[in-house]
Amino acid sequence: MIEVPKYFQKKLHVDEEVVSFVRPFGLVYIGWVLMSAVLIFGPLYYFFHFLKFGYIGIFILLIIFLLGIFSLIKTIVVWRFTAVVITNKRIIDFDQKGLFVRQLSEAPWINVQDISLSQKGVWALLFDFGTITIQTAGTNAVLELTYIRHPRQIHEILVDLKEASIKKNLTDDSITDWQKNPKLQSFFSILEKKKTELGEKNLQAALDEWLDEEK
Repeated sequence: MIEVPKYFQKKLHVDEEVVSFVRPFGLVYIGWVLMSAVLIFGPLYYFFHFLKFGYIGIFILLIIFLLGIFSLIKTIVVWRFTAVVITNKRIIDFDQKGLFVRQLSEAPWINVQDISLSQKGVWALLFDFGTITIQTAGTNAVLELTYIRHPRQIHEILVDLKEASIKKNLTDDSITDWQKNPKLQSFFSILEKKKTELGEKNLQAALDEWLDEEK
């Protein structure tokens, strides 16, 4: 049983089985952690030197210290809430861009078209981390699993799940032809998004107008 933190469990369906849970390799954030440490402890080391400048020196010290605290909190939040959940039905990418910016992307296995692996640099090869890029069929959406440990193993898992999904869809008579077609699925997905943006009546009017023009 794969253990998944509660925050990520909320996005899972009842009938989904988690195959893998992946977070970015913590070592890639070491630069931000070191910078935060310098900003936090640096002012303490030069505390008496800055006191010579009175209130201005104390104000500068406080600003530097707070920047260090902010940088450290941001680094922790980004790492904690960035993860990829791989299930038997889909792949879900939770991407924490900053303290107040989160992005959620997902793709069912039937829509997964291409899975590529990239490991660049000595450190990536030495510590065995890299990036997996997933292209979905019928759209320009790209899922990126960045700085993950053991990327070749994760890549194999993704490829196996994709192939298993293809075999299942080809043999499952309960799945209609349009459900087996990634481009049609993407088309209906776009329609659903437009219905939310424009409203059902406006979308229907636009479709009727387009169909009249095609005639």
